[in-house]
Amino acid sequence: MEKLYFVVVEAAVELVPKEISNHPTVVSYARKRGKKPTEVLLDRSYHHKAMLNLERAWKRGRPDITHFTLLEVLGSPLNKLNYVETYIQTQSGHVIYVNPITRLPRIYERFKGLVEKLYKHPVVESGSQVLLKLEEGGLRDIIDRVEPDVKILLSENGLQMKWSGIREKITMYEKPMVMLGGFPRGDFEDETKKVADIAVSIWSQPLEAWIVASRILTILEYYILDMG
Repeated sequence: MEKLYFVVVEAAVELVPKEISNHPTVVSYARKRGKKPTEVLLDRSYHHKAMLNLERAWKRGRPDITHFTLLEVLGSPLNKLNYVETYIQTQSGHVIYVNPITRLPRIYERFKGLVEKLYKHPVVESGSQVLLKLEEGGLRDIIDRVEPDVKILLSENGLQMKWSGIREKITMYEKPMVMLGGFPRGDFEDETKKVADIAVSIWSQPLEAWIVASRILTILEYYILDMG
């Protein structure tokens, strides 16, 4: 394995949609933040009442899932050894590239502020390095860009495999892509399922996204470090 492409798919990361931007809870929250309602991230912790009639509300308003997952991925030995390239495919119809050297805010509220800034100014740089970049697009755009050898979807409804089998499945390819859901409830969209070559499950019960991410990375780290 030369490079692991790690993609958080259908991430519940989006700005407040216009259809609920005039709701009192949204307006009040945005005013406290000193921003317009459509400039803040949709967050169920603050916008639950406004989201009650929002389409597919059960999958939206959870940017914390992506935050926790990215902290796991970027802080991992595998990433520090330059084996990982990370992307986020959002439910807002955007793709976010995350440079492996990026140090994200540990505090959730600061992370939200960073992503809100990214929606307004689509590139975050440090010196000559692009740390974060947001573009309009979807999962197929990521695939076209990185051209992975295999696309593996991590799903509780996938084929349950032993961890050794998952390791072998990933490391037998030079450029594997691993896709992990960044939403709180429900199933993957049909479009996501269609692009996957295989869907696998690492446990018999549902697990939080960041727990799955940490286990996959650990499985691969044992292999990479042993091979080293």
